[in-house]
Amino acid sequence: MTLHWPARLALILYLVLLALMAFNLSIVLELPLWSAAAPPVLAAAALAGTWLTAGRRSALFACLLALGSIGLLAVALVLAVPAWQVIADGASRSWAGRMLPMFAAALALHACNLWVSAAAAGEHEERVERLARLIYGPGIIASLLTALILCASLVLGMEWLARSGADAQAITRRFLERGIIPPLTVLLFFWGMLLLLGKWWNGWYLRRALARWSAGLTLLRPSPFTAGLDALTANAADLAEGLQMLWRRHEESWLLPRYLSWAVPVLGFIGTVLGISLAAEGIRRIIASDAGLASLSSDLDGAIAPLGIAFDTTLIALSLSVVLTLALALVQRGEERLLATLERRAREAAREA
Repeated sequence: MTLHWPARLALILYLVLLALMAFNLSIVLELPLWSAAAPPVLAAAALAGTWLTAGRRSALFACLLALGSIGLLAVALVLAVPAWQVIADGASRSWAGRMLPMFAAALALHACNLWVSAAAAGEHEERVERLARLIYGPGIIASLLTALILCASLVLGMEWLARSGADAQAITRRFLERGIIPPLTVLLFFWGMLLLLGKWWNGWYLRRALARWSAGLTLLRPSPFTAGLDALTANAADLAEGLQMLWRRHEESWLLPRYLSWAVPVLGFIGTVLGISLAAEGIRRIIASDAGLASLSSDLDGAIAPLGIAFDTTLIALSLSVVLTLALALVQRGEERLLATLERRAREAAREA
């Protein structure tokens, strides 16, 4: 069997992005340019092996997604090192503006990763299982690595913004000078948003297949998902079991996004408790000391400084939580409506069969 044309286009774009990202990594890390050819050569070898061996498409998709995850991990580590320097030391020892092309290539690779995952969902599984695999959502590891890339890039971007002018420092210091909790909060926020973006994309993909299947275009333009819908309605006795599996996968897929929407504000409250605790400890030391009134002002200023951690971390976390919770509610409502429409049309087709 040949690949469906969206999968072919996604694979070609995937190979191009792997080559671009490998080239940018070799420049940033000052590696020999020949090392940039390794990922696309491996991907091309996997593609050639798949064409020579019929029925091995699942191995091709697994190889490409693994190479993409390794590439995202490499970019995340390269960006995380200077970002951690900013968090720990206040400034990175080497500003790498040349990382911008690598950052753009990594984001494009993640977007193509969603496309490849959707186009190849369940190639090696049963037809109904393909629909359930699509509903389950994007890869967790790839989304986490991309979220780390976004978080590290945000830290580096804020460092550049702080250097560009004094007016921006009032904003950036609330994020850069409050310890590890604000970056960790932003990391979980980006992770949740990327998971929701992937679920929205998979829902759009399934909605498109459902529209084609309902319009009777499956013979002209067949796809694995329209075949899955045919298998779902082929036997009325198995219809209820298939629909139950789809709803069960839907519920399971929302466990992690819901946890992230809960964890983001909780991190803000942890920052609040930490800041108040540090401030209380500083005030306790002032009360217990024998310092005179001359040093009281400076000592008190240092003691209450951790209150900035308490208030700013809560402000950042609650603001991000509002956005993440709203996006979660909208995407979840859209997916539930899609599944309800799929169930209704499947039952109608089963009755007509």
